[in-house]
Amino acid sequence: MSRWPILRYLLGSHTIFLLFVMFGVYLFVAVVVAVVAQFTEIRLSGVDVVGQALPWVALGYGATAANLIVTTLVHGRSRREFLMQHPVFQVVTTLLLAALITAAFAIETLVYRSLDWQQKVQEQRFYASASDYPQIFAAHWSMLMTWLMIGVFIGVAFYRWEAAGGLALLPAAAVVLVTGGVNGFFSLPFARTDLPLLPLTLAAVAAAYALLWVSARDVPLKTRVA
Repeated sequence: MSRWPILRYLLGSHTIFLLFVMFGVYLFVAVVVAVVAQFTEIRLSGVDVVGQALPWVALGYGATAANLIVTTLVHGRSRREFLMQHPVFQVVTTLLLAALITAAFAIETLVYRSLDWQQKVQEQRFYASASDYPQIFAAHWSMLMTWLMIGVFIGVAFYRWEAAGGLALLPAAAVVLVTGGVNGFFSLPFARTDLPLLPLTLAAVAAAYALLWVSARDVPLKTRVA
């Protein structure tokens, strides 16, 4: 029996799929920007604009993990295995996605400069310009990792407690607001702070994982009655 079977499956299928999807998204962005440039002057970073939707995509994808934990149990794996291996998949995948996003910014910078286009980014972002690559990588990893973990927690909570799982939205919203105020992807005025990004992200992910552990450590396997 192979070691870390859940992780091996996720990295070999889900991670590759997500990377291809992200690559396709930025190809689509390039086409849209090229078309728009025929009618008006380009002043914004297309890659940064698309970043507005990424937190919600991460949240929605994370919520589907409730189906994965059911499949895990049906195939004889344990809840503990899921709780140990799925977070590793999240870390690896979000690091790769953040690297891909950073590369997309770098390519866009070269193209925009060659065409003398402006490449403005959203003012509330953790990075001040589209060429601040370390900050871009850190901000996107922070956002993806936090929202993905929160999504997994919400999905499992709703699966376990059904309607009462709605209470999971309260701690989830708190984590999102605090981290979003720093990385700039959900930056409401009252939530903006000058806290350091990396320690805050690690603390937020740890809190989200603790919530997930409480929800999933003894989650029942529900059977549907026809």
